[in-house]
Amino acid sequence: MAKTTVTKHKFYVVDLIRSKPKTTYLEIPKYRVDVEIEVTTKATLKKPAEVPSTKMKRLEEAGRAELERYETIIAQEAATLDAKVAKLMATPGEKAKADAEKMIQASNAMIKNALASAEGAAQKAIETRLKKEAKGDSLLTEARVKTTLKVTVGVIKIAGSVAKLVATSGAEVTSYKTILVQVVKLGLEVNQQLKNEAKLRKDLYSGIQAYIVLRGTVLMQAAERQGITDTKGISPKHPLDAVKKLTAKALAMGEEVTKGRDAKSIAKELLSATVKGIKAKVNDAESARKAYREHTTKTRQKTDDLGGAADKLMKKARASKTLKDGIKLGAECMTLKRAASELAAKLQDREKFLEEMQALMEGNGMKVDDATTIEKLKALDKKSIATEAGTVLSTIKTIKSMVGNVADAVG
Repeated sequence: MAKTTVTKHKFYVVDLIRSKPKTTYLEIPKYRVDVEIEVTTKATLKKPAEVPSTKMKRLEEAGRAELERYETIIAQEAATLDAKVAKLMATPGEKAKADAEKMIQASNAMIKNALASAEGAAQKAIETRLKKEAKGDSLLTEARVKTTLKVTVGVIKIAGSVAKLVATSGAEVTSYKTILVQVVKLGLEVNQQLKNEAKLRKDLYSGIQAYIVLRGTVLMQAAERQGITDTKGISPKHPLDAVKKLTAKALAMGEEVTKGRDAKSIAKELLSATVKGIKAKVNDAESARKAYREHTTKTRQKTDDLGGAADKLMKKARASKTLKDGIKLGAECMTLKRAASELAAKLQDREKFLEEMQALMEGNGMKVDDATTIEKLKALDKKSIATEAGTVLSTIKTIKSMVGNVADAVG
């Protein structure tokens, strides 16, 4: 009857995942593996000797190599899973957390199934090694090996920081929405203001044009009343120059026209008569100027407020660790700030121009070159604020959409 000897060799792996992947949203457990290898040898005449420990150690190494393959599988699964959870947590909320936990459950099930097959894989690897050891070793010619694995299966869990993230994100998004409401409100107010800008600018243009024409007419009428009949070469577009030339012509016409007055007196009378003649009829132009000035000032103030709100939202977005596309949102806020600043600068240019027009309307504008005034009016038309206004509105829509997506995710 054949005699047998069973040689046992035990070893264990404290944690199958020796080098854990760096995860942000997951907690990776320990996977302890206890392994027992039994090699049964046979002999006919006498009980065979035990298998030397050196050979059993080589069988262990074959088993360990196979277990290391499973270490790689689990580590890769954990890293991939953490990246998936990271995408969900970019817009943290209860729904995102629930979806993450479903993913984790599926991964845990996959890992459990993988570990269940590890015993068979280790057995096969050890058997292959035993066959190599049997070559030239009669002791192992009919040897049989049995491998037993006991895996203490832990489970991957969602990190505690995620729960904290979800708990605080609602309040954080609420604060974003509070600022966003202000941005949108100011943007709509600026847009509403700008709807009237073109009409008011047209009224201002027409009013000043009419004023300049009126002033030139009154100046020439005043000259005629002074008895100056020769107005050849006189251009009322340059009022002070026209007064000087008219005065010179009056002096040249002699006592009948000057009636004992000197150049200064004649010029003063021409200026005085012109100012008095236009004051009663300047209301339309002055009303247009005031309306445009008030509109411009109010729009600039609202634009400045919009820039401030955008600045506040930008700083908060860029500092955020939870808001999806926080850096991108910060860039959009910068675009909004830039457009608002450029719009405010153009509106300030308009205010300066309107101050000059006030001087013109008050009569002191006799010192203003009308040709220059017309050029400034044309420049005002060219300095369109439509581009900046359009950028402001489109950027606000983008920002609203980005923050709205976060709010929906949290809600």
